[in-house]
Amino acid sequence: MLGHVLLSVIFFSQEFAWIASVSLNQAVKVAQKNNHQNISVLLDSLLSGYDNSIRPDFGVIHEFPSTQQDWLEVANGFEQKWQFINCGGALDGKHIRIVPPPHSGAQYYNYKNFYSIILMALVNADYEFIFVDVGKNRRLSDGGVIESTKFYHKLIHGQLHLPNNTDTENNFNFVFLGDEAFSVHENFLKPYPQRDLSYSKIIFNYRLSRARNVSENAFGLIAARFRILHTPIHMKNPENICYVVLAICSLHNFLRKRDTSYTTSTSFDQENLITKELQVGDWRKNAVNMTKLESRNKKVATIAAKTNRDNYTSYFNSDGKVDWQDEMLAKGKA
Repeated sequence: MLGHVLLSVIFFSQEFAWIASVSLNQAVKVAQKNNHQNISVLLDSLLSGYDNSIRPDFGVIHEFPSTQQDWLEVANGFEQKWQFINCGGALDGKHIRIVPPPHSGAQYYNYKNFYSIILMALVNADYEFIFVDVGKNRRLSDGGVIESTKFYHKLIHGQLHLPNNTDTENNFNFVFLGDEAFSVHENFLKPYPQRDLSYSKIIFNYRLSRARNVSENAFGLIAARFRILHTPIHMKNPENICYVVLAICSLHNFLRKRDTSYTTSTSFDQENLITKELQVGDWRKNAVNMTKLESRNKKVATIAAKTNRDNYTSYFNSDGKVDWQDEMLAKGKA
């Protein structure tokens, strides 16, 4: 499966770079030159040669960590850049708007009252996609989507080869960062609910949000730069839509490493070096809003999961404290 995905990505990057750089009208002109009626026909034709049985529901479009040392290297990025220890990535999910494929009925109609597929992704400290899951179309919350992925299946069955607690900072659980929609899990951290927050919990929420911002920025940048996402994607074959989204995520990673003009020092949200206040990135000026998945998670956290979050809360209010966090809270920035 991965080989087919990568082949399609290479084809996109070499022959159809206009996906990322031109408007829909310009794309239609290209399609007409190729004797196609519209862009959706062109892309469907491009991908029609691939095996329809291949379902890209687990797209590893980055060198996915396969050993404990690999995960520790990912965690080192978060610790160095965001002062968040033992972190394997920030998870998030967004709706990708589509025109419903023929004869699909309400299959892609979501609780937000539009048609979409769901992009779920894990992002590293360098705003790169480590893995993506694309194609879910039911009325799922963030938590429901992540729990239906192969990533989550591998996690709960101990198949991700995460570092042992003896190899982590403070011997804490190795973790992934989510938002309010996720379940608290021994390897997932999410914010405390906004009601009745203590000072220490507000600090934890600030530190979590600060590190999780990498996923918001990665999603925001592709929404700003890849104009095919500016309007509902119209293709007859829904699997081809999935390939397009996978290609976008792959191109994003590729361009981050190979093209210095793709992102600059002002592309992403940045912290002022002196005040530590957030300076918004350029992507926010051009991004099309990608709808978040709704928080519907009502699961009760286990004692072990709660204890894990409390451990991190204590750490960020003691040994793991950063100099400016109290000031941010005083300014209402936390």
